[in-house]
Amino acid sequence: MSKRFMASFDPPKITEIGRDAMQEIVEDLENSSRDESGYVIIDVRNFDEIESTGKIAECVYSLPLPKVSEGAFDKSEKEFEDLYGFAKPSLDETIVFSCKAGVRAMKAANFAAQSGYANLVSYSGGADEWFQ
Repeated sequence: MSKRFMASFDPPKITEIGRDAMQEIVEDLENSSRDESGYVIIDVRNFDEIESTGKIAECVYSLPLPKVSEGAFDKSEKEFEDLYGFAKPSLDETIVFSCKAGVRAMKAANFAAQSGYANLVSYSGGADEWFQ
């Protein structure tokens, strides 16, 4: 009789942060660079939502959740940059997701986890908290 071993997939832990921690990450990025800080902040709101409130900061990239759910993080580096206008995060960078209220940010982090990313953060307050 042969034994079959099934590999189990333990998804990475997604860290949830609040406004203070998000502010620290934004300041770190603004005072250094993506390469130096190791952070990439991605807002997954739709473009019309971002237009109405503005971006959290200039260092934040926009990638709407529907694009994430369609496999954005599975694209090649070149295709990703051509489609979305910024360099695809590397697997060793920490991706910080933001949205309106935290729900879509957590969904985006889960999609990124399925694509092999392990350093994932969800800003639970989102734009609603940021722009209060």
